[in-house]
Amino acid sequence: MILDHVSRAEKYYNVHTSFRHAFDYLKLNDVSKFNDGIHEINGDEIFLIVARGKSNDVASKLESHRHYIDIQVALDGSYPLGWKNLDRCKSIDTEYDHEKDAQTFSDTPEFTVELEQGMFAVVFPEDAHVGLPPKKNVLKAVVKVAL
Repeated sequence: MILDHVSRAEKYYNVHTSFRHAFDYLKLNDVSKFNDGIHEINGDEIFLIVARGKSNDVASKLESHRHYIDIQVALDGSYPLGWKNLDRCKSIDTEYDHEKDAQTFSDTPEFTVELEQGMFAVVFPEDAHVGLPPKKNVLKAVVKVAL
């Protein structure tokens, strides 16, 4: 996992060939004004999910992906992000679903970070992760980047 501020995203352009495109899209578009839901950036290669969360949202399970990297961004407000190395996840909640590109686990995160406004977290297939309920309303974006 990578944690940093969007203002320093260019440091990570060489990590994946599509990162420049993904981060530039975030910088050049006011995605905070986008409606909740899925927005195409570059077909199935890069797309954006915008979501608003409230303090009464129920936490979901740790999840991992096989075909996409997540770039999670706190656009307005902040939210906790739980993490656990996939190799250490032992309690499978749901088997891998190819359509959803997700497998979920009942394990407890090994640590939690608070994604403050303007911060991002890049989570790779080996990073089981969960966005936990925020203390206040939050606006977040998840850019899905195909491997």
